[in-house]
Parts: sequence; structure tokens; C-alpha cells
Amino acid sequence: MPFSKKQQEFFDNCSHRWNIKVGATRSGKTYGDYYWIPKRIRNRINKEGASVILGVSKSTIERNILEPMRIKWGQDLVRSISTDNTCYLFGERVHCLGAEKVSQVSKIRGMSIKYCYGDEVAEWNKEVFELLKSRLDKPYSCFDGALNPEGPNHWLKAFLDSDADIYQQHYTIFENPFLPEEFVEQLCKEYEGTVYYDRYILGNWALAEGLIFPMYEDAIADVVNGGEPEEYCLSIDYGTMNAFAAILWGKYGDTWYGLKELYYSGRDTGIQKTDSEYAEMLDEFVGSLEDLETIIDPSAASFITLLRRKGKGKYRVKKANNDVENGIEETARALKIGLIKVSKSMKNWKTEAGGYIWKPDAPKDEPVKVNDHLMDATRYFVKTKRIVEEYDDDYKSPFNRANLNATDAERVRRYVGGFAGAGGMENYQSYKSYKSPFGRRY
Repeated sequence: MPFSKKQQEFFDNCSHRWNIKVGATRSGKTYGDYYWIPKRIRNRINKEGASVILGVSKSTIERNILEPMRIKWGQDLVRSISTDNTCYLFGERVHCLGAEKVSQVSKIRGMSIKYCYGDEVAEWNKEVFELLKSRLDKPYSCFDGALNPEGPNHWLKAFLDSDADIYQQHYTIFENPFLPEEFVEQLCKEYEGTVYYDRYILGNWALAEGLIFPMYEDAIADVVNGGEPEEYCLSIDYGTMNAFAAILWGKYGDTWYGLKELYYSGRDTGIQKTDSEYAEMLDEFVGSLEDLETIIDPSAASFITLLRRKGKGKYRVKKANNDVENGIEETARALKIGLIKVSKSMKNWKTEAGGYIWKPDAPKDEPVKVNDHLMDATRYFVKTKRIVEEYDDDYKSPFNRANLNATDAERVRRYVGGFAGAGGMENYQSYKSYKSPFGRRY
């Protein structure tokens, strides 16, 4: 596959200390890096300093960067992350570190970094990024990175707007010539009317404001020609004085329907219930259903323990994935494209959705945490059941794994030939066959 105009433009201009691509999802921002990272690494072989890949976590580095590169270049050149958080890439030992939490700062403190690649940079902890600036301390040190934009008050945007030595590219989804037109049209429809259209389609830093799920009324519908669903699932947001909220879901074809809701507020009634009383309410709510997959607020430790002990054979308890930002985005898409719907009888759900808004002027995306219990139960369900992720898995991007196996000699010669300067392919073949004194070939 040839490179897009944007990707080639990056190759031609990324000679700055900071080289950062900002833009839409599926726009091809990362694909060119599967070729560019090897060049950067090989051009710094035998120079002082460490090579580093930073991402949200080791697992996202593996999924987003190393696995596609391994399929492209092979296991010998792209090895797995070891227990000491390093892997060997193209003959170089590379540190692979998470950057989401402030605790990760210690892992790069004291390092002298000659090359760093950054994945999903907008999701990093700010202190990790700030320390990274001082670690790129060699005359030849540089940083390449890619990200989807978030809100305009984000700390990273302030840096990108500064007068630092930055080459910055902006991508929209429409600048990827390899995406099928029908896929782009469908994705535009899925994000239409939400902040995610501005961010993930147009690639803009856009403020999250107003209703979080403006499409919620379109999702209110009862099952047509119902009968028994193919599968049931229960999702729960646990509260003591705050509301206890549960939704019973049923799957019909490709759509999950919220069939009914359970809602109890100790604050409204002035009577706080115990875990055992909530369990009794739940038993009555689900009736005779057995072996019911039950997704619960992960903070509800005591209630989870009770259900696992008391509800053997009735409840298959699973702690919910509480990734708020991605969970909200995926729930918005699920509502927009009809992957989930809710019954007209769910009055509390409708009331909450109509008042579920973004927190004004927040430094990062977050909802106003008032009357959002059924919204949380919905988000837990969508994110933990991977409703949108499984839908996306059905689409095979031209940049995905199956298409990363191109091996024609001209492209390999062109993009690998520069790895070690004038030696070109000869140096490439030489280091492929290098025998390490530790008994491995890197």
C-alpha cells in the first residue's frame, strides 16, 4: 500500500525536536510510524542515550504499536516486552513504559533519551510529559507522537500552541484515501451531533458542552415482535445513600434492549438499605433468570462479594470496566447507531439522559455527577460487553493487521534502506543476522 499525501508530508518534514500528529481516528496517523520508528532507531544506533516508547500502558503499546510492527517486520526484529519493561526493536533495546499515571514519572527520571515515540499522548499524565522534556537532552534527541484531540483546555494543546521546536500535523478522516467511502459515511453518521464528530472526524480540539447523549430520545423503543431474547445481561450502579440502579438487558439480533430498570434512592426515601436488602430487590427484579451475566460498579466490593456468595448459579458477577471517557464515547455511538435501545417504560433512564450534561469549563471531559446512576449502569454495560468494539471488529481497515504483510522488495529497500545511513540494505541484512553474545538474534 502506498502512503497518503499526509503521511509522506510527515516523512519529509519531521526534522524537529517534537514531531506530533494530531487528528481524527482512522486517518492514518500511526500507520506511517510502523516504517518511521525503525528509521529513527537505526539512525541512532551506537549513539549515547536510551530509546523509549511511551503509551497509556504497556498493553496499549503492544496493541497499537508493537503488534502491527511485528506482523510487518517479523518477530526477530520486533520482540515482545520483557519483565523489565524493555524490548528489542531492530537491534536496539527500547524501554516501553506507561505514561497514564503520575507514578510512571520515576521510570524516566534520570534517563538520557535519544529517541522517544509517544502513542495516545493526550491521554498521558501531564507530569510524565513535563519530565520528558528534560530527558531529551542530546543534540540529536527527538520525539515523534500521535494523538486524538480532546478539549481546547487540555494541557497538551497549550504546549502545541507554544513557540517550542514543534512540527505539528493536523489530520481529518477525509485525508485518508484508503478508507472505503461507505465506512467514512457511516462513521460520520455515528458521531453526528456530538463532540466526537469534531474530534474524531474533523480532528479538532473541541469543547464538550451540553447534552452528552443528544440522541437519547431516538434510542427509546420497545422490542418489536419480541419473544424471548437470545441473551440476557444485568448491569448495576451501586449506591447506599446515592441511588441503586440496575438495567436488565436482552439481545434481539444485533441490538441490545434495556427491558426494564430498577431504581432506589436512599436519599429520596430517607431509608438506607443494606446489601442483603438490595440483593432481595434484585432477586425479585430478575425473577426466574439463572446464570445471569451481571456487570457491577467495581467500587461495590461488599455487594460483589455478597452476590458471588449468595447468588451462585443465579448471578455471574463481573466487575465493570469503569473507563469513563471511552465508555461515554462508546455509549454515544451505541445509542446513535442502534446497538442499544431502552424501553419506553424506563422513565428514570429517560429523565437522567435528558439532564446528563458535560461539566462546564472542566480541564478534561467529565459529566456533571448528579442523577447519573442509570447512565453509569448503561456505560458499564456498553464498555464491559464491548458492544461497540465488537461492532468495530467487523470492519477491516486497510491499515489493519491483515494488510500489514506487504513485502515487495522495492518498498522494503526504500524505507529500510535508510536505517543505518549509507550502508542501506547491506547494514539492514547485517544486523538481522547479528549473533548476540547472550545467545539471541536481535
